[in-house]
Amino acid sequence: MTHFVNMKRLWLGSASAVALAITGTAGADSLDDKFGPLNPPAYIKAYEADNHNKIAVNPLIQVGNKDNQLYLDEGEGYVWVIDKAGNFVIAPEITSPWGVVYKNGMMRIEDGKPKRVGYKEKYGHTALVAGAKARMSGELEMENGVWIINNKSGRYNKERPGRTKDILVNAAKYLEQIAPQTRGNLEIDYMKSYGQTPPAKKSDMKDIEWHYMLKNDYLWDGESKKLGKEFVAKTPYISWRPKVGIKEGFYLDTPDRYMKSKDEIFRVRMDKKVIKSKFTHKARSYDVADLAPLVDAEGEIDVSLKGDSYSVATDTLFNVFKFDFYNATVDEIFDYLMYADLDAYKQLTHLMRHGDRVKKTAMMRQSKYKGWVNTGPHKGLEVEIQIWKKILKPGKLTKGGEFGPPLLFEIGFDGKVKNRAKLDAAAKWLYNELKKSGLLAADQDASKTEITFANSPGFKASANPQPPKMRPTVSIKQLDGISTRNLDGSVNVMADGKTQSVLGKDGVMATVYQTSKDGKPLQAIALGANGKGNQKIKLVGKQGDVLVGVVQGSSLDTVAERAKLVKGLDGASPVAAYELLGDSAVDYLKPIIKKYFDPEKRSNKHYYWPGTED
Repeated sequence: MTHFVNMKRLWLGSASAVALAITGTAGADSLDDKFGPLNPPAYIKAYEADNHNKIAVNPLIQVGNKDNQLYLDEGEGYVWVIDKAGNFVIAPEITSPWGVVYKNGMMRIEDGKPKRVGYKEKYGHTALVAGAKARMSGELEMENGVWIINNKSGRYNKERPGRTKDILVNAAKYLEQIAPQTRGNLEIDYMKSYGQTPPAKKSDMKDIEWHYMLKNDYLWDGESKKLGKEFVAKTPYISWRPKVGIKEGFYLDTPDRYMKSKDEIFRVRMDKKVIKSKFTHKARSYDVADLAPLVDAEGEIDVSLKGDSYSVATDTLFNVFKFDFYNATVDEIFDYLMYADLDAYKQLTHLMRHGDRVKKTAMMRQSKYKGWVNTGPHKGLEVEIQIWKKILKPGKLTKGGEFGPPLLFEIGFDGKVKNRAKLDAAAKWLYNELKKSGLLAADQDASKTEITFANSPGFKASANPQPPKMRPTVSIKQLDGISTRNLDGSVNVMADGKTQSVLGKDGVMATVYQTSKDGKPLQAIALGANGKGNQKIKLVGKQGDVLVGVVQGSSLDTVAERAKLVKGLDGASPVAAYELLGDSAVDYLKPIIKKYFDPEKRSNKHYYWPGTED
């Protein structure tokens, strides 16, 4: 497990000094407060799910709570999550049977991090809860004799609400309660890059923009150097530059406009200047407190007659001439943006959870002209006009193509929020001049985004847009029986001190961790044990529904002794015992993997996953 040490670690101390009353049946509000709200995974990697959208579960998980202690191996690196019910679910980071070994190393798509030669794809956080929603999550390992717990999880933590340092402290205190080995020997390493993105606030708004809608009667004479004479005559206070700038673009959303209902916008805009073509993820609202927090976003205030609206946006540049956006499918666009820039792909995960419901709008063409105020106290103020038209037949970005009639005629200017008082005066002046000239449109609420969707077939804003559908998959309740075996083949048990004899060998009764049969805890006989407490046993076989094993490291733990013990048991082999445990499912997967997955042809990419309700 890769681990970055924080020099300001917090030492937790004894769990008895900081008791925390947490149960698996605590109320949802209490669990949200202690461990963060539920979130679906940000993405699923290609090798983690089969072609039926079922996610493989790590066969070595343990599900810890006040009734079930965790048994940890000091030599293992673990991943962990806190699930919907408040269980602490944990498992070693072991290689996935569906994963690929990269002989020449590879570059991870999710963070652009290079991995060494021989890198193996492993079960991740989603394999602990079968892709379900989860709370705080991270990693755990022992370092220099001390257990270190962190919040490193791109699936459930990064860019998510409620993933604060205090929440990680709560998770660590909980772990101390249910994993005796960590008590008084546990530190936290809170990694800010995997923490909560702070909500937007007005102080984040650095840029400001004014805009007014104009009547379509006074448009330019096409996209040429010849300007509309009547419009020029009505705006003598502006010197216009007779040169057009061209941009084309489209938006992405579901047919019922689910992203609109969340005040989020996904836009692709293409410009003949490569450095100006960009993918944009924007959150917009009239209340800054409602804005969805975005990582590394830039804030802006949009001023209109309707009032101020606020937005935060991330822009990712790409080369428009290397990809055919006009004819590409949504999936092809996702793939292109993933490889064009990892930051763009990360922003897409909000949208990609809707899978094949995502559609792209009609292509729109923006013709843009600039001018400068040439008189009065606001002389030198740069203004801009935009004309918005639907592309009927694509041409080259610089020329050609067929377009529908103008749908929007907008004038505006921008600046910095720190200069707002001066800019407000300029906006008031410009508004009065436009009104006196009879240029203002009656509808001042029009927007380029909404006009685009209104002129795109298949989109209709819904009063109750539908979130991603939750597809059935394995739930935690079905995990009994596959959460017990360690990497070395041993099984974790809790001995109760009651003596038992099998085939002339003495041992004690024990309960197998996290495993039940017919709703009752699965029992075992630990031969070679002589007291209470945590034990590791190597399975020999089974006697009815009771596992039989020898304590690891005891005098019975030899090949010869185990062979003698097998004789006389009704399930006379470790295989029979493992089948009782239930984790022979790992072997069952192998022919399915071979049939449906070709590692040489499979790309190392993420794909849509809606999460599950359980």
